[in-house]
This record gives sequence, C-alpha cells and structure tokens, in this order.
Amino acid sequence: MTRIAVDLLGEGLPIGPLLEALPTALDADPRLVLILVTPAEGVREDLARLGIVPGERVLLRSATRTVTGGPDALRDVRARRDAGIRVAARLVREGHADAMVSVAPAESVVAAAQFTHGLLPGATKAVLAAIVGRRDAGVVLCDAGSTVGVTADELAQFALLGSAYAALRFTVDTPRIGLLAPREALSDQPRRLADELLRLLDLNYVGPCTVESVLAGPEPAGQDGAATGWSAAAGPGRRLEVAVTDGYTGDVVLSTIRGVSSWVRQDAAGRTDAGLDPAWGTLEDPDVRGGTIVLGVDGVAVHAERTRGGSVDAGAGGLLAALKVASLAVRGDLVPRTRAAMATLVTRRRALAGLAG
Repeated sequence: MTRIAVDLLGEGLPIGPLLEALPTALDADPRLVLILVTPAEGVREDLARLGIVPGERVLLRSATRTVTGGPDALRDVRARRDAGIRVAARLVREGHADAMVSVAPAESVVAAAQFTHGLLPGATKAVLAAIVGRRDAGVVLCDAGSTVGVTADELAQFALLGSAYAALRFTVDTPRIGLLAPREALSDQPRRLADELLRLLDLNYVGPCTVESVLAGPEPAGQDGAATGWSAAAGPGRRLEVAVTDGYTGDVVLSTIRGVSSWVRQDAAGRTDAGLDPAWGTLEDPDVRGGTIVLGVDGVAVHAERTRGGSVDAGAGGLLAALKVASLAVRGDLVPRTRAAMATLVTRRRALAGLAG
C-alpha cells in the first residue's frame, strides 16, 4: 500500500471541495491509503456524507494551525510545529507515511520539505518541478518557482534532478534536457557556465532552448528546428523532456502559460473542449497546477495548488493530480533515483577540484 499524508489545511481555505475528490482517488487506486491532516471538528461528518468511514484506507490526524506563503514562508513553517503541513511532513519523516501532499502555498511546501526531510547529499537548494506543454509532449520545467538567483552548479543540480524525474514520469532512459533562455544569443553568466558544466555531465543535454520548444509538440520529420525555438544542437525531430531554468523565470513561464490559456479559452468559449486531465492540465485549464513536486530533498513532497478565486473543480482536480504524482514518485523510487543523480554531480565537483575519488 502507498500511504500519503495529505495536508488539507494549507493556508486555511475551506476543505469541503477537496474532500469531494477523495472517493475518486480511492476508487482509482486500490493501493492508496490517505492520512488526512485536517481540523479536529466536522471532518468525520463530511466524510460520512461522501460514504467514507475512517479505517484502513482513510486515517485522520488533527492539526490546529495554517501557514501563509510569501518571503517569510520558511520562518512561518519553522515556527508552527502544529501546522498541517508540518504534521504531514513529520508523518513521512517518522515512517508513518510514504509521501506528503499539501494545499499550502508552494513556497511553504518547499520550506517544509527542506526543513523536515533535509536536502540530499550534494544538493544546495530544493527545487520545484512542474509538467508543462502539450499532452502529447509534456516537459518537466525545473525550477518552477522555488529559487531566485542561481549559480551554474545549481542549474546543473536542477538538470540532474529534473532528468531523474522525467525518466520516471515519461518512461524514457535518457531524457533530453534544454537550458531555457529568451534566445540562444541572450544568455547570462550563470547560464553560460551551466552550459559548459552540463556538457561535462553524463546527461542527454541538447543545449539552450526557448519557451517555444517547451510548448511545441513532437516536431514533424524534415521541419527546420530553428523555426520552433530549438537549438541547432537538438537536431531535427528532437524535442525536450526537461527544461532547466531559475525559479523566477520558471514561475513567470507558468504564469504566462496560464494567462494566455485563460485568454484563449475565453476567446474560444463554446468552440473547443478543454478535455482536462488534471495531471496534464497546465495548458488546458489555467485553474489547475496540480502535481508540482519538490526535488532535491530526502522525501516525497508534492504541492496541490489552490488558487484563490479558482473553480471548485480546479481545487479537487489539483489534489487528484498531486496524489497521482506522489504515488508515482513512491512506487518508482524517485528519491533513490535523485540521490544517485546528485552523487554524479558530487563526483564531478571533486574531479574539477582535482580531488581523487
């Protein structure tokens, strides 16, 4: 069985719409056990209304406080031991759960994961990874919003971590990795140094890429790659599985995708069907960004976004997507995979420093 601790308190929004998603999650995955971290009062009655009786597959743990996001997220998380996100993270650390999912703000999820689980050996920052792009050509965007200001070494970390996740998520042996830039000729110092470092690592690195290549589908045979934002290094017919960038740029990319998607959907209202699958809905539904995972930490932590003012269905859909991602990460041994990936960077650092072994 896969045990997932689910922080439903987050920053204090109503949990009723999230509970509505639980029967779907339990029916879809018979091996799933949910440990719900909720307020102490009223939850049993809400679950009973949905036909759920706490027992073998649904367990309850109470928490009393919520958290806020923003620049003080780490301090807030550290100070509130009884917050839902801290309770969920401790359940994983103490071996009572295999993964945690939280509806708290993304920066709070990253802070709780890093504070409670700790960084993997060789990692200097936790990083968010999100799936963007078309359904038939998803791309891991890493970092998707947890860091501001990065070094070349940290971009290499993101590439290794994102590659390990993409290999599991897309079932590919050697995910193709691009370094996101506005255009090939416009690159800052960290990216120029990262480009050199990535070419030294045992990765399928195809060079700089643009947002167009992240959002493009598989390229038809014979099409000129430059027309769709590809580095010449990628070659014709190639596409990405991983796009590496700093968190500030990654968050701007996600926000832009969602804004444009919202505009397109409004413009095409009544003419198209979004056909939303929450785990792959970044373009199809601007209200959903479920299943954003924290990488670089010694545990599985997934963020299920709840946008203020978003639709009820989007909140439930985001939770379902996050549960699917958490289950995949546990069953696919993502943490051992990322630990092994970071070990290769440690070895490379030692070699560059002239150290043996």
